[in-house]
Amino acid sequence: FLSLLFTSNTFALEQKYHESVLPVIAAFKAHDKTAIAALIRYPLKRRYPIPDIKNEAEFINRFDEVFNDELAAVIASSNIKTDWEKVGWRGIMLKGVGVWVDTDGKIITVHPQNAKEQALAKSLIEDDKQSLHSSINNFEKPVLDWKTAKYHIRVDDLGDGNYRYASWGINKKSSDKPDVVLLNGDIKFSGSGGNHSYTFKNGRYSYVLQVTIIGCDTSPPGWLEVYKDDELLLSEDVISAKGSGT
Repeated sequence: FLSLLFTSNTFALEQKYHESVLPVIAAFKAHDKTAIAALIRYPLKRRYPIPDIKNEAEFINRFDEVFNDELAAVIASSNIKTDWEKVGWRGIMLKGVGVWVDTDGKIITVHPQNAKEQALAKSLIEDDKQSLHSSINNFEKPVLDWKTAKYHIRVDDLGDGNYRYASWGINKKSSDKPDVVLLNGDIKFSGSGGNHSYTFKNGRYSYVLQVTIIGCDTSPPGWLEVYKDDELLLSEDVISAKGSGT
C-alpha cells in the first residue's frame, strides 16, 4: 500500500499547476473552439512544410488539422492528477499524447499529426518538388529552407536520415540548378533544448548549419558556417527560415 501511495504521489501533477491545465480540459469538454483558440501560444508550430498557425482566427479555421475528434476526446477526458506531468523547464505534458501546456496555461505544442494534416503535408511536398530543379526534386521530406544575405540553402531528407544540402546564390531561383549539392550530412544535437547542427563535407571544406530552437529574443533562426579544415571562412545569419530542422 505504501509503495502504491508513493508511486501515485511521485507522478501526480502538483496542485499549483492545476490552474494552468484545468481551463484547457474544460475548453475541450465544452467543444469550444473559440475558448481553445484563446488558450494557444502563437505562433503554434506545425511540422514543416505545413505553415505555422499565427493567430486565433487562423487556428479556428484550421482546427481540424490540429485536433481531430480522438485527440480532443483524450484531452477532454484527461485526469488532472494522473495524466499530466510537469517536465522541468519544458512545461506540462499530457502523457503519451504529445500535447504541452506552459505554466501560464497556454498550449505551446501539439505533436501528433492527424490524417488531415498528413494529407496536407503530402500535397505541399509534391508542390515543393514541382518548384525545384529536376536534379534535386527527389526526396522524402524537406527539412530546412533558409536564406542568408548571400545564399539560399535547403536541406532535404532523402530517407533513413540521409540528409542532402543544396545551395544557390541569393539571386537565383530554386528552379535553377543548385551551385552546390552535398550528400550524407550528419546531425548533432547540443544539450536538451533542441539546438542542433547539420554538417556536410566536401573534401577539405565543411558546411555547417547551426539551428536555433532555444535562444534569446535577438537570436537568428540559425546561421551558416563554412570551414576549410579548421579555419572559419564564412559565417552568415539566417534572415528567412522555413522548417525547424527536425
